[in-house]
Amino acid sequence: MKKRLIAFLLACLTLLSFCACGGISRGETEGTTAAEAATTSSAPSALTDAPAETTVPATAAPETTTGQPAETTVPVTTGSPVPPGQPEETASGMPLLWKVSDASGHKLYLFGTMHVGDERSEAVLDRLSPLLETSDALAVEYDEIAYEKNVSEVQKDLSQYLLTDGSIFDYMPDLLRGRAFDLLTQADIFQVPYLKFNLAWWRQLVDSAMLKLFSDLDNDRSMDRLLTQRAYEKNIPVLEVESAGFQATLLNSFDNELYLLLIEESLDSKQTYKAELDREYELWLSGDRKAFWEFVASEEVRDEGKYTERQIAMIEDYLRRLREDRNLTMLDRIVEYLAGNKTVFFAVGAGHMANEKGLVKLLTDAGYTVETAAY
Repeated sequence: MKKRLIAFLLACLTLLSFCACGGISRGETEGTTAAEAATTSSAPSALTDAPAETTVPATAAPETTTGQPAETTVPVTTGSPVPPGQPEETASGMPLLWKVSDASGHKLYLFGTMHVGDERSEAVLDRLSPLLETSDALAVEYDEIAYEKNVSEVQKDLSQYLLTDGSIFDYMPDLLRGRAFDLLTQADIFQVPYLKFNLAWWRQLVDSAMLKLFSDLDNDRSMDRLLTQRAYEKNIPVLEVESAGFQATLLNSFDNELYLLLIEESLDSKQTYKAELDREYELWLSGDRKAFWEFVASEEVRDEGKYTERQIAMIEDYLRRLREDRNLTMLDRIVEYLAGNKTVFFAVGAGHMANEKGLVKLLTDAGYTVETAAY
């Protein structure tokens, strides 16, 4: 399950590491709440420290005689070797893009993102830009750029993670807590006020530390952030499919037993974390949908024989609420955008596209034309 949960989160949830929105200042003053202090960070800000300019050459999409980017689309076919509900693989090296059309000819671009990346994501952005720039709006899970500037909103969401009594010492077993403390210290992100935050927060802290220590990928070059930045640069409206507050509430809504299990799983994955994350990112970049789905969307939770029935039920509920339940909300938003007669570039985590309950299958079943698109 280690690989599955890590891959699942990175392909499904923008708010992978909510604590990355702002660390807590070590110089927290008396009378300042932990949530208020969490908006002040000694770490570089994603808003002020832009990612380095890529040297990877980008190939722009071909243009038609009208100056609009040309589209290459292939209708979804039956009998595909990819998992049920997915279109046949047609475009090598082109991550997860579809064109969705209704009976009236209204269209929407559906793009599956990764919530981490490196300079190669910037090359993908350059290839996608002609389609983005001819769209009427960009829709993302939430607007990271606007959110990080909204200090009061960040503080409100952080307050959800504050313990109402005691400290993390009262909620995390000594051995596990020691391992988590060591990891955060090694990553140079441990700060004393974190002791007043709950297990849901610590689960995200551990994920942030793992990403910092064991991967060359980062959140600042996720496709979601890069697309949002490009939309702002080109004065393209940014629409929110969900909100940061919704995701924070969702991540904070599970049983403490599950958070402890997830923290332990992350800590146990140190030896394989980089290889697995690199593999997932490489598969996403390659456009090999079949291999990507198999890596991310495996439905086997019981095969290790190490979990109790209660733990299995918690894991399955966790995965359902983070993926399938949200897919239905995303489907409603897509239907709304298509009915609005505006072309929207709809970019959410790639994990939302896969399997029988993924967006591609849901849209196809709802009668929309879903075609793979090259760019």
